[in-house]
Amino acid sequence: MYKRQDLLLDGETAWRRAKHEDHPVYVQPQVAAGERRDICRAGIHSAIRENRFALHAQPLRDLELNRTTRHEILLRVIDDVGRPTSPATFLQIAEHVDEVLAVDRWVIDHALQTIGDGPQTSHYQINISGQSLADPLLLNHLRSAVDRYHVDPQRLTIEITETAAIGNLAVARRFADGLRDLGCQLALDDFGTGNTPLSFLTKLPVDLVKIDGSFIQDLARSEPHQAIVHGLVRMCRSLGILTAAEYVQDDTTLRLLRNYGVDFAQGFHVGQPEQLVIRRDRPSQSVELELYPTGMINHRRVI
Repeated sequence: MYKRQDLLLDGETAWRRAKHEDHPVYVQPQVAAGERRDICRAGIHSAIRENRFALHAQPLRDLELNRTTRHEILLRVIDDVGRPTSPATFLQIAEHVDEVLAVDRWVIDHALQTIGDGPQTSHYQINISGQSLADPLLLNHLRSAVDRYHVDPQRLTIEITETAAIGNLAVARRFADGLRDLGCQLALDDFGTGNTPLSFLTKLPVDLVKIDGSFIQDLARSEPHQAIVHGLVRMCRSLGILTAAEYVQDDTTLRLLRNYGVDFAQGFHVGQPEQLVIRRDRPSQSVELELYPTGMINHRRVI
């Protein structure tokens, strides 16, 4: 049976989604704003406490080597029937009530535990909310998790969005410098969507730029997008910054990206996200990292 906080959190989620998608909204949840925030916070804390999340990994193909060398760790929210769903609305609410840092800490802890228990033969990219960057303890939490789970920090890249970085450059710079001291790398996600001057890339120690999928989806049919992507790649190369393209959907796009000198490609055509689990079903209690194709329901404990 649903708890009251779950019902109201679902109501808030549905109301926000309807507003975002321009559907008619007849009734806003009839709860005082302060109480609604408290209920949403309680629902988020409950989801974290009960581990109602799953982690998926999506491959990035190195276009020069033509093989997978990286994985992006993606968060999914487990619904009431055990299915992994998109976290977008959940994260919007968490940011709205200032609780997204707790979610980011969950992701860091569980992603690094999974990575540390595996062979660490790939490079791993983890997303952090822009709102969490301002928390002075976030880097300490990341450093502690790296040490606790014996993860090689040189195999970690932390992704933040372009808009988060440009919105508070001083905070982003402190965070980037802290990552570099730790041995991790920094990626700018969704690059090209925030009308950011290209000179911005000289003000932040960025290791990887992820070109927004809106430029990639129609790349084969759009000469303006081809010019933008080609120019961005040339500039990044001159600055020593790697590039990755999101939402790659066909071989034609892959060929164009390779010709332009893009370093990595990501998208369903390259590889779909697969669920990460830790298996502890052997008598020796050994830990084995497994991948499950998206959509398959794993009835064992998901971390």
